[in-house]
Amino acid sequence: MLELHRIYEEFHPPVKTRFEDEVKRYWGKPWGVNTEVGRLRMVMLHKPGEEMKSVQPPLEKWRYTEMPSLEEMQRHHMNLVKAFKDEGVEVAIRQPEKNKPPRLVKSIYTRDPSFAIKGGVIVGRMYDALRRGEELPTMQTLTELGCPVHVVHGTGMIEGGSVMWLDPEHLAIGLSHRVNEEGARQVAEIVKTASPEVEVKAVPIMDGHIDGFICMLDRHLAAVAQRGLPYSFKEFLRDELKMNIISIPPGFYAAGVCVRPGRMLVSAAREEEDKKVLRMMEKNGVETIEVELDSLVEPRNSGSIHCLTMPIIRDKEPKGL
Repeated sequence: MLELHRIYEEFHPPVKTRFEDEVKRYWGKPWGVNTEVGRLRMVMLHKPGEEMKSVQPPLEKWRYTEMPSLEEMQRHHMNLVKAFKDEGVEVAIRQPEKNKPPRLVKSIYTRDPSFAIKGGVIVGRMYDALRRGEELPTMQTLTELGCPVHVVHGTGMIEGGSVMWLDPEHLAIGLSHRVNEEGARQVAEIVKTASPEVEVKAVPIMDGHIDGFICMLDRHLAAVAQRGLPYSFKEFLRDELKMNIISIPPGFYAAGVCVRPGRMLVSAAREEEDKKVLRMMEKNGVETIEVELDSLVEPRNSGSIHCLTMPIIRDKEPKGL
């Protein structure tokens, strides 16, 4: 008969390591993100599908400005897939919903139902009925990939567009009608468990998502909208984190996805104001790659290239960045 107690003590002592440090060994990949600018390795996108046929007049009820063309949306989706693959980024396509008929007509914006932290992904909880339900196919896709997942529950409400890594030690959460304090509390607890060194800052914002007011271009370079963020938070970015802030004038919008430090995918600029923002980025040493996405992003749709993209794996920020 085996003397299990002695055998455990002699041959199998408890493994006293952190979960996050063993993710690659036991979960197959270095899952997670703690930066917006480290080299991008894997993203989740959603291919527009049958759900788009649910959009009917009045279009504003579905948050569309025009009747969507599925063929055009799928063509623009493939442009984004190709752009990421050309940059060496692995693309995971989110599973379609199981509703019959499908109803989740804003599923293209994969950044909102979830967001990555060190060691895995948190699936949030959408704020309105039009989008609540996107969490399930997001979870199913992540678990099929083998990615560790946490879930926000109870009365918590939070969307990924309102969560942003400022650097590996600072995570910002924008409080608005899309994120409540309970959602922010649950996320802070999960993040602090995974990364005790991280400071989580919950910041009241005027409306929408925090990524509508901040675009991280590099570790010490951020494009920040003049309106929407508290002045004290802008001071924190400038004085505490020593960020070089590019001030974006009212009426202008900066959005992109860093594929590596100083290199970003952006929506192809059509309006003069968009071209000015791109020139502003390039003047500050940021290389931009324009992708044709008209039917998926503003002004024809309601989001940006950042909203379309959910990073699942990024490298650590290079030392000295």
